[in-house]
Amino acid sequence: MIGLAALVFAGCSTPVVEVPQSDVNPLAAGPDQEALPVPPDYVAEALEASGGLSFWMQQKRLRADGVVKLYRSDDSFYLTQHDLEVYPWSNAIRIEANEPQARFVWQLADGRYDVVEGDPPMDVSPMGGAYQTYADAVLRIVTAPVRLLDSEAELYREPTPIRIGGQWYQKITAKYSPTQNEVGVGGASAAPYWTDAVYFLNREEGLIDMIWLGNATTQEFVVARGYDYSDVEEAGLRVPSKVEVFRADADGGIRERLAQLDVTGN
Repeated sequence: MIGLAALVFAGCSTPVVEVPQSDVNPLAAGPDQEALPVPPDYVAEALEASGGLSFWMQQKRLRADGVVKLYRSDDSFYLTQHDLEVYPWSNAIRIEANEPQARFVWQLADGRYDVVEGDPPMDVSPMGGAYQTYADAVLRIVTAPVRLLDSEAELYREPTPIRIGGQWYQKITAKYSPTQNEVGVGGASAAPYWTDAVYFLNREEGLIDMIWLGNATTQEFVVARGYDYSDVEEAGLRVPSKVEVFRADADGGIRERLAQLDVTGN
């Protein structure tokens, strides 16, 4: 199985063609190169291990199909399929699903969550009102090295590695502040959905394959884990082809599984 990277990147270096303005996807944007910070060494390491900053900068959209298990509280699950589009430099994800009662499209773009299509009461899956949590977790684990470049993130690397499940990890903590893109009524900045995060850098692989996300105000905490990373020589980027999302505690302990995504193709 290959990951999101290998599914569409063959089209990233095709010649540019002129398209009608109405067909331009505003989310499919590249980075503002003048605004990109000089990454600290540990962020540079994560970028290099996942394909390199220069290759990431070429990626405006990643697309994949996936089989998804959405879990109930008794650990039984609802099986469905999601079509995903991830926009690394717009900090955005778009998810489409054809459910028994209706077609749904959910979009999260730089902190703004919208149900673009579908009536939420028609959704029969156990995810219910947790789609924003699921979408944000998938977005962050897939684009983890790029998220460490976000201007609103204040980063700190813990000096002492920790051991989790037989693997050594370096903890990179992040504090989030409001951004100008998250605006409320009258143009006032809104609070970020997550106030805190811990990115776990796998010391052996150089990849960020686990993220804890928390909001101290709402007391919502989740963990996203990535597995089965694509091969950089074949795919250009190393991104997970399997993602798990869990409810968590404030100290990072796992409570219950929310979702499991297995990428199947494009």
